[in-house]
Amino acid sequence: MLEHIFGSKVRVKLLKLFLGQDKDKDYYIRELSRLLDEHLNSIRRELENLENLGLVVSQEKDKKKYYSINPSFILVPELRALLLKSKELSEQKLVQQIEKVGSMDLLVLSGSFVGQQESPVDIFMVGKVNKIKLEKLLKVYFKESGKDLRYTVMNKKDFQHRVDLGDRFIFTLMNGRKITAINKLGI
Repeated sequence: MLEHIFGSKVRVKLLKLFLGQDKDKDYYIRELSRLLDEHLNSIRRELENLENLGLVVSQEKDKKKYYSINPSFILVPELRALLLKSKELSEQKLVQQIEKVGSMDLLVLSGSFVGQQESPVDIFMVGKVNKIKLEKLLKVYFKESGKDLRYTVMNKKDFQHRVDLGDRFIFTLMNGRKITAINKLGI
């Protein structure tokens, strides 16, 4: 059965969307195609596979067929846990790759990494960073995850100056929800 669940990239994207969203959220095919940036026929085929497994259910509303996760499907909790672990591994891999694009004194993951979409940045770095390598890395991450990450890079002197001034951006970031991956500044 697992080979049917994880058989394609489009299916994995659908699973991430359905299992990561509200239980009551439902989508129609064209909406899914736009959200996941995939062909309509691929979405239709994978929805049919997931519906045949019982993981996804459909219903007609306003002459459109809407799809949502089947909350009574026996493997939903395990699939959500697997998805969460996969996300954590992906984040660890990203941090390891970011460490290779420069020498950092501070690396903070915020925003989409901690479920706060209103955060001004997803990645905050203090140190010396090769921006060309970083941009390439983030493009690869976007291609794999579908997440476009916002980032800010500062040198140590600018960061300390902004901390001393009580800069609102720094204050909000450092006092909000975050994952501190590197901290050589003792903050």
